[in-house]
Amino acid sequence: TTSAMLRPPLWRHGCTLGKRFVRQRALRAGAALITLSGHTQVSSDNAIWNGIAQVMKEANANIEDATGTTVSSAQAGTFSVNAFNTRIAPFAKSENDELAVAFLLKAVVRQDNLSKMSDLFHTRFPGLVCTVTLGEAAVRRHLVPEVTGVIRLFGVDQVGQLARISEVLRSCRMTILNLYVTTGICDVETCEFVWREGGPLSENVITVAATDRATFDEETFRFEITTASKEVGYEVTSIIMESEHQRAKQLARYYLLRKKFMTEFASEFSSPCSKTVWSI
Repeated sequence: TTSAMLRPPLWRHGCTLGKRFVRQRALRAGAALITLSGHTQVSSDNAIWNGIAQVMKEANANIEDATGTTVSSAQAGTFSVNAFNTRIAPFAKSENDELAVAFLLKAVVRQDNLSKMSDLFHTRFPGLVCTVTLGEAAVRRHLVPEVTGVIRLFGVDQVGQLARISEVLRSCRMTILNLYVTTGICDVETCEFVWREGGPLSENVITVAATDRATFDEETFRFEITTASKEVGYEVTSIIMESEHQRAKQLARYYLLRKKFMTEFASEFSSPCSKTVWSI
């Protein structure tokens, strides 16, 4: 009886726990997907990245992944946003815009800093539209290892190539984890692939993973991707699974085949492309 009298009332204890829970929830870090797009007066990509880094620092957020691209405003034309059945104008507009930009970032940020981060972005880049989608921070679990691999496709760039490859991936129950596309030209003197915006050649590096390890058929997957890549005009195809023990050797073979194709391409650069298809 005496100990019961000394205990604090249950309602008071519950109220304290409730406040503590709310405070801890506000301090909890989540994974945020952040987009920035529109027109900006910043004159260089480095200055934009520096501005992004400064905002993330002030918001006490940590960038885990980021990508971005820019074009001159003269090429960009009108900028518009369509969201929630509403057409939205940029936060602010300037007559001296120099670049049209689009950036995507994945960051870890505390929930109570989201508003501050968004305000900082709009203050530093008033011509950009910022969106923030918050999710749960990644939790490390002991799971069955994923079936992952990297597909490399090289050849003459054509419309619809990725659409065909993505159809095959879906039919094989594979999902794209990362896609990196590089366009360029053939240096006829060195027979090397040189980056050029809008170049006639392209290299696609696609990181993929099986959605269901139990039903994944690697032989069918390789056959379907190789067949589809030939259909859409890729000249060199490489599929390297994470489980392979000689991944470095397979990657070296890919670059050798790409070099062989480029040598043939350089010798006949006046024609659209070589007819030989290389696959590993």
